[in-house]
Amino acid sequence: MRERLGAALFAPVDRASLVAWRVLFGLLMTVAVARFFAYGWIEEHYLAPRVLFPFAGLEWIRPWPGVGMYVHFVLMGLGALGIAFGVAYRLSALTFVLTFTYAHLIDRTYYLNHYYFISLVGLVMVVLPLDQKGPVPAWWLWLLRAQVGLVYVFGGVAKLKRDWLVHAQPLKIWLAASTDLPVLGRLFELPWAPHAFSIAGAVFDLGVVPALLWRRTRGLAFAAVVAFHVITRLLFPIGMFPWVMISGALLFFPPDWPRRLAAWLRRLPASLSPPAARSSFRASWTGPVLAAAFLGVQVLLPLRHLLYPGDVMWTEEGFRFSWNVMLMEKDGMAEFRVSEPATGQWWVVSPGKYLAPYQVKMMATQPDMLLTFAHYLARDFAERGHPGVEVRVNAFASLNGRPRQRLVDPTVDLARVGSWDSVSAWVLPFQDVEPP
Repeated sequence: MRERLGAALFAPVDRASLVAWRVLFGLLMTVAVARFFAYGWIEEHYLAPRVLFPFAGLEWIRPWPGVGMYVHFVLMGLGALGIAFGVAYRLSALTFVLTFTYAHLIDRTYYLNHYYFISLVGLVMVVLPLDQKGPVPAWWLWLLRAQVGLVYVFGGVAKLKRDWLVHAQPLKIWLAASTDLPVLGRLFELPWAPHAFSIAGAVFDLGVVPALLWRRTRGLAFAAVVAFHVITRLLFPIGMFPWVMISGALLFFPPDWPRRLAAWLRRLPASLSPPAARSSFRASWTGPVLAAAFLGVQVLLPLRHLLYPGDVMWTEEGFRFSWNVMLMEKDGMAEFRVSEPATGQWWVVSPGKYLAPYQVKMMATQPDMLLTFAHYLARDFAERGHPGVEVRVNAFASLNGRPRQRLVDPTVDLARVGSWDSVSAWVLPFQDVEPP
């Protein structure tokens, strides 16, 4: 068995599909960086906010002062271009993944699953020398296929919930808000449409990877990938993620597909490597073992919420970095009460006085962000001559169209709760009722 596994992992395959992926990924990331400049997001996300919401343990990750964040994104863009064109490839890939990951760990407000995915893929591309010529061992290709496949598999498993499968939530909310779309909008008005799209979404996520791996269904599966991501791009502002995933699906085609396409077009690019040789690579198991460990961590992380009490969609403890894609629609409100036991003074604080509107929206439904803001208020009042204040919050949230219910115990002083403490002590249990 070991010999057969080694023969499969170290068999030489054409580098062409990996080169095509490298070019597409680099160009898409270049566009992604350009969007931050074009839409003013560097100022909006990093420089204008008075308060940021760093990840626990990563409070040292802060925006650079002055023009530093603009320089940071210039370096990120240069790294992306270097990846696309194979210029100083390793240095470019390392520059891109470090600057990209740093920027998107500054504030939890803007966490997205596809930012996490891009950081993981960027790390893989630092390790694999995709700028060289000649065949590559098959495990390189399988590592990237597995990285793409994990997103779909866990996205599908996460949808095996009553809200998604039975109540068609939150798609029922989202489709009702998108009835003005050309062609599809009229379809979204039909009462059965949310249920059909919910079932189809779960089936797609769970079945698309096996379908891409099987030669007979690969073409149909790729068409489904394109249709799925185009529709999600029309419905949701998710940036470059649909195009990245469509590009990733091309990795499941035979590794020489770019060469065949170029030959069909009668213009074979000189940058594409020659066909793979028939000889095998020396079987050094270090790379495959490290790759398996890397993927193993990603398999375990989405399951960590099983160790925590409560509904993960309510507490959001273990929700991030777990491929919980398109699972919930939450809205809420939060008002903080700051009191000073020594003097008996108290103040009602509206978060909008400190935060940008989007920060207010995201914080109101995420317990760990409510805790971060409570700690900020305690520090802010201490600096203004009121040390030792207590901070409590009246927070209410709605999950997938249900009536709002109280999210946090209003009697708990959040200023005394640690960032690493379990939320079960101060987040109230979710009272499940049938969503509309």
